[in-house]
Amino acid sequence: MLLNGEKKRINIGYEDFKETVDGGFYYVDKTMFIYDLLRNRGKNNLITRPRRFGKTLNMSMLRYFFDITEKQNAYLFDGFMISKHYDELKGHRNAYPVITLSLKCAKKGCYEDAVYWLCKEIQRQFRKHRYISDCDRVDSGDRDDFKKIIAAEPDVRLFAESIKLLSSCLAQYYGKNTIILIDEYDVPLEDAYFCGYYDKMVSFIRSLFESALKTNPSLEFSVITGCLRISKESIFTGLNNLAVNGILSPRYSGYFGFEEDEVKDILEYYGVQEKFETAKRWYDGYLFGNTEVYNPWSIMNYVADLCDDPNSIPASDWVNSSSNSIIKTLVESADDATRDAIEQLINGGCVKTPIYETVTYGDLGNDSENIWSFLFFTGYLRLKELVTSGEETGDEAIYSLAIPNLEIKSCYNSIIKRYFESCKKSVNRDDLYKAILSRDAEEFSEQITELLKKSISYHDNGEQFYHGLIAGLLAGNVHYRMASNRETGTGRSDLILYQNDLFVNAVIMEFKVCKANEAADKAAERALRQIDERDYAREARDMGYSNIIKFGVAFKSKVCYAVTE
Repeated sequence: MLLNGEKKRINIGYEDFKETVDGGFYYVDKTMFIYDLLRNRGKNNLITRPRRFGKTLNMSMLRYFFDITEKQNAYLFDGFMISKHYDELKGHRNAYPVITLSLKCAKKGCYEDAVYWLCKEIQRQFRKHRYISDCDRVDSGDRDDFKKIIAAEPDVRLFAESIKLLSSCLAQYYGKNTIILIDEYDVPLEDAYFCGYYDKMVSFIRSLFESALKTNPSLEFSVITGCLRISKESIFTGLNNLAVNGILSPRYSGYFGFEEDEVKDILEYYGVQEKFETAKRWYDGYLFGNTEVYNPWSIMNYVADLCDDPNSIPASDWVNSSSNSIIKTLVESADDATRDAIEQLINGGCVKTPIYETVTYGDLGNDSENIWSFLFFTGYLRLKELVTSGEETGDEAIYSLAIPNLEIKSCYNSIIKRYFESCKKSVNRDDLYKAILSRDAEEFSEQITELLKKSISYHDNGEQFYHGLIAGLLAGNVHYRMASNRETGTGRSDLILYQNDLFVNAVIMEFKVCKANEAADKAAERALRQIDERDYAREARDMGYSNIIKFGVAFKSKVCYAVTE
């Protein structure tokens, strides 16, 4: 309930349509999705979109509109765009029994827990319709099986055809076929892949879907949502009446996520319209069909932050709401070609690749090209353009994919940075010090080059980065004190290591990034000359150090070259 003059509440995390409307939340009207679905639907309708783009809220909306047990909530749609079509749709409005099943509950760390909670979710649907078990209109055998499901402990064999059973009982009770709504069907598969029980989960999900959607005379139609279209792994085997509406399809393209005008309306409603360009840079960039789409989760979080503090800076709200395992997999398993492609992406470039709409989690390790399709369908890349259609040659279509916005770029940078830090920890620092103290410039160069080749550049290859890298690798040795950018002689030396107590070894390092067309050895020699020309060793001499080691170190992308006296 809103008080006089009060703004509507900002919807963050409320995924129930009734709760959204009754709670006075700002709602971007997507109700015409119902009309288009009825006009264009197939028997089974798979709609794929990235996570947190409104799939669950839309599925809730469908339930309240179609469910025969929700007639008391028919008012929820009054005033929205679908209300203009009430007369046309009166034969469908609150006219069907509806089964709603969310597979998000099966996001668990092991197969047994995932199946347990998925069966509990199915039981919840049965208990919602407990009245069926005592109705003479329902076949007695079906009623007995119905009661078994309610009372049983979760069991794969017993629950495999449970959704088909429930839809049959509902159809017998109401005299109308059943609508089945399955939300986030591939969430258990994602978790199963990364936790090591993928094949077993595929088998169970397949058994649920085949019986409920493929051979079910009690089915009116179904709507299934997820991130990926998965068919090669036989979850949808034989489901010839599956209408697939992915992010490449123009159908339903404006119903998941916010269009630009909708974002402008939200910002204006809350009085922060001057933040539009910032919101666009951070959260725009998606293209569903031919529709430009903003990330709705991030937009609403950003608006909430601005209402609290007009000076709030954008945050990575969508990115931080997930483990981002797919990007981690990409980065940690990248070969040289993939590393180069990632660097192009984070520097504003593109990767050119086919898009495999039937890619599966099981395909992740089979071909490096598969990962780009995964990143595209899950929202970490966007379609920039069709490069070649293959229409004339019969070859695969090639697409140009790019990072959508600053929020996603920050995610790549963060994961790459953490990966690089783990690579740094693998460097044997004792060996690095040994190479330095023995004036083995070649060994020093090889160790740093090897580290850089393992990395993915999320930086601008500037001297400051390389300086920080070497300083970080050499820090923490209890026998040496580090001075960075210390005034000595007639300038500031990049890095000096002073041996504690003994006053024997002092190491002076000067870093250079190669100029255009400059060879790494020439740049290293230039750095070494600077140490002498500006007398960076003066302080070490004055302190009495007897063994002063000078290193000129040059960097050219991922190559380190060092020289010493």
